[in-house]
Amino acid sequence: MASLLGTLGLLACIAGCSTFSPKAGSLSEHEKARKAIEGQSEEYLAEGRLAEKRSKPQAFLDRITGKNRRDIAKARAEYAVADELFNKAKELTGDERIDAFRAAAAKYKSAAANWRSSALEQDALLMMGESYFFAEDYYKSEQAYAKLSKEYPRNRYLDHIGARRFEIADYWLKEDGNDHQPFYIVNFTNRRLPLNDTGGHGKRVLEKMRLDDPTGKHTDDATMRLAVASFQKGEYESAADTFSDLRVTYPDSEHQFQAQFLELQSLMASYQGPFYSSVPLTDAETRAKQIIRQFPTESNENQQELNLALAKIHYLKAERYWTQAEFRRKRQENLASKYYLEKIVSEYADTPFGDLAKANLEKLADKPDDPPQYLAPLVKLFPERGAERPWLQNTGDSK
Repeated sequence: MASLLGTLGLLACIAGCSTFSPKAGSLSEHEKARKAIEGQSEEYLAEGRLAEKRSKPQAFLDRITGKNRRDIAKARAEYAVADELFNKAKELTGDERIDAFRAAAAKYKSAAANWRSSALEQDALLMMGESYFFAEDYYKSEQAYAKLSKEYPRNRYLDHIGARRFEIADYWLKEDGNDHQPFYIVNFTNRRLPLNDTGGHGKRVLEKMRLDDPTGKHTDDATMRLAVASFQKGEYESAADTFSDLRVTYPDSEHQFQAQFLELQSLMASYQGPFYSSVPLTDAETRAKQIIRQFPTESNENQQELNLALAKIHYLKAERYWTQAEFRRKRQENLASKYYLEKIVSEYADTPFGDLAKANLEKLADKPDDPPQYLAPLVKLFPERGAERPWLQNTGDSK
């Protein structure tokens, strides 16, 4: 009996729970959201990232300070005025056109502030960015696009925003390339540029594009432009890493051949010589062979550059062996020197080091393998070469 009552009580609880009741649960919430979007209800669905995170105490403080207020009628009125100014500005020229677009941007900003976490705010932020863009105030324009992407990560304008931010970043990087200014030089006159560090701001925008919309339509363009900027600045290691990122992350990108070709050039330029790591050299060889296999048509068009790169890699690898052989020979470690010289003769005889290696092998033919021992009494305290170390000897019973 008790079990039956418990079961009935559980069923009654479930029947009364809004989660399991379409009439009083999820459907009613959906209806509230629909009416809010259509402006038929005072209730509204919080869509923005910041609104979703607001706590009740924060909402109370916002009401006191006037922040995050919601005045739907005023927001719509401001938006309508902004649209009129925007459309009027398109027909103007010169300074009047710029002033009208800036006035429209101010109205769009006010409209967004009066209806937070709404579809209208999304549209207003986009149009604010557009207004500043056509007013050639690129820094404020990019700030508006960045705010829209941050507040609404899944907004419906991602591709358009990506195209605009790429244009702005590309312009800043080109301006920095034409007339580079140190970061401490402040710009007070040109509204097209940020206050300082134009190139740095261009790279920052491209990096933010990659983070805000990793699978976006223009993200591979941003990655390519970022890598090219590093390449042009002589930052070859960073350029090679970014080209590699594009190659791996965006295999269908139209920039694949150029990215891999420039990655090869970056790796070659980042190689520092025979006394340093061989990784850039081996990676460059791998990349050159992959380009020839993967892009036969483009490889034929760039055959001279690829052949030159492979020949240079071949020479530099021989140089590394020669450097090691000489280093060992000067230390009278003749056995090790012979190893590297034989490697050159067998694999790199067609390089200038081939004949030198043969000549040195003849000179070392009668030389002892190891350098002379100057402290022979001390050496006798240790096992001879090839002798098994005491702690490695077999301690088991002999059979």
